[in-house]
Amino acid sequence: MRTSFKQAAAGLVAAATLVYAGTAAQAVEGAVQYPHGAEGFYAGALPPPGTYFLGYGIRYDGTLQNASGNDVVTPGGTVDLEVNAIAARVVHMTDKTLFGGQYGVHAIVPVFRNTVSIGGASNTNTGLGDITVNPFILAWHRPDLHTAVGLDINIPTGKYSTTRPLGNNIGANYWSFEPLLAVTWLPGDGWEVNGKFMYNTKLENPDTNVRSGDEIHVDYTIGKTVAENLTLGVGGYWVHQVTDDELNGVSLNNKARVFAIGPQVKYQAGATSLIAKWHHEVESKSAFQGDRVILKVVTPF
Repeated sequence: MRTSFKQAAAGLVAAATLVYAGTAAQAVEGAVQYPHGAEGFYAGALPPPGTYFLGYGIRYDGTLQNASGNDVVTPGGTVDLEVNAIAARVVHMTDKTLFGGQYGVHAIVPVFRNTVSIGGASNTNTGLGDITVNPFILAWHRPDLHTAVGLDINIPTGKYSTTRPLGNNIGANYWSFEPLLAVTWLPGDGWEVNGKFMYNTKLENPDTNVRSGDEIHVDYTIGKTVAENLTLGVGGYWVHQVTDDELNGVSLNNKARVFAIGPQVKYQAGATSLIAKWHHEVESKSAFQGDRVILKVVTPF
């Protein structure tokens, strides 16, 4: 099986390089460092001073798409990706303020199990992903509007190899920096409108000399509280690559696009929030396209 997968992977790389150079370069770079759609309900309403634990369980199944939004078909068949991940996030909000905003920090540690399948052959990779830290969070609160800004720093701690096939690396093997703005608007009658807006810029991968393009990506949720402890909503994510991938400084002329939408639900059990989401990617270009399920728990220490 391992030999057949290597042969299929070789065919994949050859085909992808010819007809899909931008995606091939980006996918070989490694895992996506931010789990799209992770935030939603009360995205901009950071909690009072204290320390909080957020746990995530994520399942993703998708098929690689070309720049026209069609399946990439190699001699071995389509390229399918299955991701199972868990992540622990710790948020600490202080009673200190700066520019009128409440100061806080956070860190995220993910673990992945990725399986790439080409035809009947598959290969699995398991391990620690890239750790994210944010040393600078500021949050402002009004009765009907909550906002927060910060700077996520993604550290290349995850497993990575240039010999792994598309989508099978757990780490990205580059640093990236992501300023963010999160907003929650409460118009009344139990409604909430949420958006988390991020701009991700990446450094070059030193092992491949590839610099993946900058991206704008947005998590969004519109929800309504329908019972004392129950909120229903719809949301998803939008990803728009704004600069080309570059190999040795030469543009590869390809940009990823993804849009996803689906139902969400939150149950409030005392101080603990339990959240479930399903996101269906209705459009994808130069990226994988599929479905993502996220289970999330938020609780104070």
